[in-house]
Amino acid sequence: MLVMKHKEELRIIRERILSDVPPGLEFWTCHGTIVRNIYELVETIKSLNDYAFRYHVNDDNEKNDFADWIYDVVGDTVLAHLLKDVLDKDKYVHMIEERIKQLEDA
Repeated sequence: MLVMKHKEELRIIRERILSDVPPGLEFWTCHGTIVRNIYELVETIKSLNDYAFRYHVNDDNEKNDFADWIYDVVGDTVLAHLLKDVLDKDKYVHMIEERIKQLEDA
């Protein structure tokens, strides 16, 4: 019974993290791109130039808009904590892709 409960909890977590966020809680990039879920986020980050990425993620202001959105809106505290201090765009993308794969395989 405990295994079934654990699997159900994982399914709920996976669905919440991989689904669209509620209307009004989308992420808007500095270029006006609207992101509704983690899949769109990773594709958007890939397409950002260095300036746009640094606008949202930088150590000057200890700013990490993407990790904050993942934590506060998407609800993936694990991924948000992993990304909090990452400043390299390629590493950032890789970590999100790995988390997506982990959740899809769970």
